[in-house]
Amino acid sequence: MKRILFVDDDASILEALKNLLRRQRHEWDMIFALGGAEAVKELEKAPFDVVVTDMRMPGMDGAALLTLVRDRYPSSARIVLSGHAEQDAVVRALPVTHQFLNKPCDAATLRSVIERTCHLTKLLQNEATRAVIGKLDRLPSPPETYHRLTQALSRNDATSRTVAAVLEEDPAMSAKVLQLVNSAYFGLAHRVTSVTQAVSYLGLGVLRALALNAHVLGAVEGTTVSRATLDEVQRKALATATVAKQRIRDRALANDAFTAGIIHDIGRLVVALGMPAKFREIAEASRGSGRAPHLVEEELLGVTHAEVGAYLLGVWGLPFSVVETTALHHTPGRAGEDPGELLMAVHLAACAVAEAAGESDGIDHALCSTLGRSDEIDGYRAAARAYQERLNSPGDESRTALR
Repeated sequence: MKRILFVDDDASILEALKNLLRRQRHEWDMIFALGGAEAVKELEKAPFDVVVTDMRMPGMDGAALLTLVRDRYPSSARIVLSGHAEQDAVVRALPVTHQFLNKPCDAATLRSVIERTCHLTKLLQNEATRAVIGKLDRLPSPPETYHRLTQALSRNDATSRTVAAVLEEDPAMSAKVLQLVNSAYFGLAHRVTSVTQAVSYLGLGVLRALALNAHVLGAVEGTTVSRATLDEVQRKALATATVAKQRIRDRALANDAFTAGIIHDIGRLVVALGMPAKFREIAEASRGSGRAPHLVEEELLGVTHAEVGAYLLGVWGLPFSVVETTALHHTPGRAGEDPGELLMAVHLAACAVAEAAGESDGIDHALCSTLGRSDEIDGYRAAARAYQERLNSPGDESRTALR
């Protein structure tokens, strides 16, 4: 039975939550704590799978409580349920919050978010790995990308499109912006998979606040991730996104393919940041054996970067299609007889980009044959080679953008 901790400084709100979630009492072990101090006492008795807290509370507020939860109980999912929409409060809480819910919140939404969060733990049965993910407050971005973003935001003629163009080049920034816009805090009727749409919904004011908060959209300084790793992840992500968008059969999904391609390898950054020694060991073993990194990860970690990334994106509340594509981009056959157009496009694009870089292609040829898609492989390969050639061309602007 999953243990859920609800925290608020208003006893009447806690009582309302009890009534709202009465149907779940046989499925969840629910504890209702009056304020941050009482919540800490409950946490010391036994850990919780999910902590749901108000933001504005006297003494220990929601951000302070969730910071403590992140540091002491990193395996717990952290959710803010608050009626206060002050921008500074959101920015301060974002590094330690997986999901935002806005008061008043109906029972169906609250149950759905908690159940989905609990379900995602099945992706990562390895408790130690889940704890490492839980401690992360940000994912690093190359300094140049961060500086370009702050410069773009500082311009008087800044637009959503120009700012989105910078964000779209970076996996960490794209994922963080999509996390915030897809939270129930914004109350959107549908999931957003386009970074450009996300920027439009958030507004440049919120993005300026995020960019000024180094814990949310920060550069690589102060992390354990090397510039070489960041450059490689960013370069492959942008190549995969570009090829997937170009080659996907369903043109209505082209922008979704670009977004999914940008963040499909986000798990590599998580492993590099949270388990640097293991990351180096995996890289060395992969180079020495010629085997794909995700196969070595399975042996050494019991989980792959694909599953790690999907778990994080899922807890952050990103759309299921993006989470699934991240989880299965190496193994699309696990999605069933028809993996779907988005997953197949990113799988083929990622494999073609790897092959263009001199690595094993990893394409699921049996699945492509079954689906009647084998004739598409050469098109993806040609697109990846053309992209690589453009990067290697002197003076090419896309090459500069990736540095």
